[in-house]
Amino acid sequence: MRHGGSLWHYPAHSATRIAASHEVRFEMPLPSVRRAIAGAAFAVWVVAAPAGLQAQPDFGDNSSTWANDGECDDPRFEGEGAADTLLDADRGHDAADCRALFNAGRVALRGAGGSIDFGDDESEWARDGECDDPRFEGAGMAATLVEADAYHDATDCRTLLGRQRISLRAGSPIGSMQRGRLEKGDETLSSGEYSDEYTFTATAGQRAVVDLRSGEFDPYVFVQMPNGEQLDNDDFEGDAHRSLVSLDIAESGEYRVTVTSYEKGETGGYTLSIDVGESSGLTARLERNGRLESGDDTLSSGELMDSYEFEGLPGQHVSIDLRSSAFDTYLILKDPAGEQTENDDADDGGVGHSSIETDLAEAGTYQVLVTTYEEGESGAYTLTIDPAAPSPSNSPTTRDVRTLTVGTPVGGELDGGDATFDAGEYQETYVFDGDEGDTVRIELTSSEFDTYLGLVTPSGQEIANDDFEGDAQRSVIELTLSESGRYRVQATSYAAAETGRYRLALTASTTDVPVERRSQGHVYGLFAGISDYEGEDSDLQFTAEDATRIRDALIGGGGMRAEDAFTLLDGDATIGNVSAAIRDVARRMGPDDTFVMFYSGHGGQVQRADGPTASDPDALDETLALYDGSMLDDDLRGLFDDIHQGTVLLWLDSCFSGGFAKDIVSAPGRMGIFSSEEDITSNVASKFRAGGYLSLFLDEAIAQGMADDDKNGAITAIELSQYLHERYRADVKSARPAEVVRTEMTLGYQHLVVDRGSIGAYDVLFER
Repeated sequence: MRHGGSLWHYPAHSATRIAASHEVRFEMPLPSVRRAIAGAAFAVWVVAAPAGLQAQPDFGDNSSTWANDGECDDPRFEGEGAADTLLDADRGHDAADCRALFNAGRVALRGAGGSIDFGDDESEWARDGECDDPRFEGAGMAATLVEADAYHDATDCRTLLGRQRISLRAGSPIGSMQRGRLEKGDETLSSGEYSDEYTFTATAGQRAVVDLRSGEFDPYVFVQMPNGEQLDNDDFEGDAHRSLVSLDIAESGEYRVTVTSYEKGETGGYTLSIDVGESSGLTARLERNGRLESGDDTLSSGELMDSYEFEGLPGQHVSIDLRSSAFDTYLILKDPAGEQTENDDADDGGVGHSSIETDLAEAGTYQVLVTTYEEGESGAYTLTIDPAAPSPSNSPTTRDVRTLTVGTPVGGELDGGDATFDAGEYQETYVFDGDEGDTVRIELTSSEFDTYLGLVTPSGQEIANDDFEGDAQRSVIELTLSESGRYRVQATSYAAAETGRYRLALTASTTDVPVERRSQGHVYGLFAGISDYEGEDSDLQFTAEDATRIRDALIGGGGMRAEDAFTLLDGDATIGNVSAAIRDVARRMGPDDTFVMFYSGHGGQVQRADGPTASDPDALDETLALYDGSMLDDDLRGLFDDIHQGTVLLWLDSCFSGGFAKDIVSAPGRMGIFSSEEDITSNVASKFRAGGYLSLFLDEAIAQGMADDDKNGAITAIELSQYLHERYRADVKSARPAEVVRTEMTLGYQHLVVDRGSIGAYDVLFER
């Protein structure tokens, strides 16, 4: 469920000052003013909608010589879609072009305030076919809107406006957000970056949250207090497109906000939200004794549930603990935008104990769902929701990134005050500036937790390593940089909530990391897919077809011969046949050969009799549901351990498949791609007539060569990884975000897992 948003007012070039309600307590001049505005507190600058913007003009006919050429030739209009040369004779005679461009917001009637500023695609929900920008309304809108998405869903909203499925809202208040733009001619900082200034007035005891977002440049925000002290933030929680300062007000007076960029010369549009009010976040520990019983609400999957709410603020640390001696607990936290974090068994492994510890990133109402692991369970429980100690007055509750310098190792520590990923892993972010052609090596080590290292390139490519050369406490990324700019390094752990000290080092080399082309060895493949299980309740759609699809993709685009493929469908995909095929490949493999195992079907989890291990810290084994029984991750690892040469690629399109990463990839020469994280189910891509999204995207990547980004006839590990990541982000999203389902998880919570192990980013996997 997406959190409901405010009504809106479309910003224009003129401003009107009005008295504000108690919900808005700041002064905000337009960027062009660039000076403090004197006046009473509790006032807001809002902007009026352009007159006539929504009115449909008389477009006329198509009798112009230039009609239907994709440009508007009618001189009554202006904007990016207008022709370079306009003739008065074409007035009212290019109807089709001008109507389409007008509805798309690319032209407007002259004097009507300009064409629509759609902004950028920085919204989490951008490019999903719905307009999530609350300035609009109509049949094409998302069911629930949040204020933060204003100006950040440009492609969807532009398209839907052009199709006349949405229109701009009329007379809606703009709330606490201001639209601005860094551009040439702005004032500059002493270091050369363009800047805009705003002010707000606050009273001691209040709390202020200054939130700056841009999809067009790397934003940076400063807040200067009345006493001259300055707070700043670059990347909020490591997000290169968001900067946020949250502070408790100890001194009444005027506060000055500077909007600028990380790099000199950056320009583009941004949104700035300044919320000032009473500290309405969770301020005291809450404890509730409850009972799940017949008559309670239920999840759509049937489990009983109780719901609790609390108010949260950005930067606030919250610990939620659920205990019961009567049932196997399950805990769900939903943020104001509807995204959810879940926990079954807490770190102590107890089935009657679930916990979530997290840092809040949004202001608003958070929902806590108390439920059970199995349908039909009931009984008494105790729930506690505990905020971190209040921050000192005038201290920011944001965590900024730190700079990583070549040749200077740094020490750090993962702890409960760090930012977290969705799955609960603590993480700390570092940055360094790199030049195209530089070769770097990043190494993360720890003796206290299982390390996991991430790297995000300036263009957004994600590179990761878990266990380097099988070492669970060492992660390494080494590559030649393909672009200049700012790189972000994420130091984190393999499992959720792991803590401890670590060492992070960045080193440089003058030697390029070469693209490793394999000698022309063989590509062997095992392709198992099951649609028709015994009985009718467990059958799946299209999963058997997935196996043949990937087999044919490797024959057509991956250099595999048909005679080197083992295809096991439905009743043939037994434990014995899968095991025999892997042993057969193990006997054939040479040092230049590659083995690909692909599976599409049911996946599961079972409790380990001997409890948690290094490869299964959650005390669960993941399984592949083969036709005649389950194959454990430990069993598959044992089979793979007989392959002593070449490269092994494991691709699993099944529920909980990410749990195989630790068991399989923690050995040299192996790489895994998994359709979901180890505690998340995978969904059937039935609308694409595919069993799973992974098989669909792998087919595009290999058979159609779409992962071959540089078009050199070879697909590297990083090219394949990045293509799959981008496809998941673009297309795998819940169609029913209001539904909370565990056993049939909504797509909004399914994320691709890629673990390249010791496979280099630029190692070639396949050649066409």
